[in-house]
Amino acid sequence: MRFLPLFMGFTLTVLAAPSPPFFRATSLNGKPLAIIPIGDSITFGAGDPSGNGYRGPLYDLLTKAHAKATFLGDQVNGNFSQPHHQGYPGASTTMIADAVAKIYDSMDPDLVLLHVGVTDAAVAAGTQEPAPIACLGEVEKLIDRVSEFWPRATVLVARIIPVDTAWTDIDGAVETQWNVDRINERISSVVAQRAYFGRRIMLVDMSHGQITAADLTDFAHPGPAGYAKMAGLWFTGIQDVVAKGWVSEP
Repeated sequence: MRFLPLFMGFTLTVLAAPSPPFFRATSLNGKPLAIIPIGDSITFGAGDPSGNGYRGPLYDLLTKAHAKATFLGDQVNGNFSQPHHQGYPGASTTMIADAVAKIYDSMDPDLVLLHVGVTDAAVAAGTQEPAPIACLGEVEKLIDRVSEFWPRATVLVARIIPVDTAWTDIDGAVETQWNVDRINERISSVVAQRAYFGRRIMLVDMSHGQITAADLTDFAHPGPAGYAKMAGLWFTGIQDVVAKGWVSEP
């Protein structure tokens, strides 16, 4: 089984964004936003020469909307002014949860951006498991743990982006996408259940539509244009939860 850096050892309401993203200035103008991006190497920014990933263009969108955004995290990658995050290349959902558990009490976010599960999907395909059964539960646990770590925060959970099933340097590409689809089904269900019971949580659908295999530089990592699309989707979600009054003043 050959994996790209995403899958190497751990180193540490559905939304559709308009194109280009539009602005609700009355919601974001002057709004302080402390944001923690959490995930694997896609959050880290692998595939983008700048290392900014979606975080750089998202910061630009927030700045243009006159929000006062600060990105939090003990990981640093990228060449823009807010390069902090909790993105761990090669990390499974379980690894990400363990890493976040070590730092959560040192940060107080308004928003958590969660994109997890691609590594799990690939590993499950590589070991020829029929489905990422264990991962489904771990994704659900992480969603709940994030809310426990930061009860004041609003959580935006992504239905994760697709992989390139035609990528020939990866064994099990088709099986990986099948697993991604199962993970996304669980994510949709968990977010809907938690939202029904009053939790400040929202789904951001990155699984189909705007982001396709054409936006990827390899099996799983977007290039700058793909990351810009991810940023637009996150931005629309942030606008939505701010407009709902879910982001309180510190």
